[in-house]
Amino acid sequence: MAHLCEAALVTCEDFRLHQRADGSNFIAETIHSLGVDCDLITRGGCIQDLVRPKEGFDNSLLRDLNVSVNLHQVKTIYLVGHEDCGAYGHFQFNSRDIELKQHYDDLFAAREILTREFPGVDIQLRFAELEPGTDDRWVIVEIK
Repeated sequence: MAHLCEAALVTCEDFRLHQRADGSNFIAETIHSLGVDCDLITRGGCIQDLVRPKEGFDNSLLRDLNVSVNLHQVKTIYLVGHEDCGAYGHFQFNSRDIELKQHYDDLFAAREILTREFPGVDIQLRFAELEPGTDDRWVIVEIK
């Protein structure tokens, strides 16, 4: 029997976002703030393989989201990228502004792909920005 779930959350596997030895867990806090049960799907680079596919990786994410949408009947998919992502290291960004633009462009492109793939499912975008002066403390903001 399928269990119903209200949302799926796709994010990066970066340990700094998840359960830490100091007790912090920014993704868990985000899920808690949403107030809904979520399937949690993690990928290095979040949605990068969906918008810049390497053989097999784009289909893997779509397969997992198909389980969420068709089996768990999620109505919302949250995409949560983050700055200082090692999976984006190949870009060798010259500035934070250029880096953020790339992440935001990728999130918008992923939303377009998923909107076509899953009509009727709401695709919400979030982005984890580093707190000033830290390399592992995040503020997760909604992107319109």
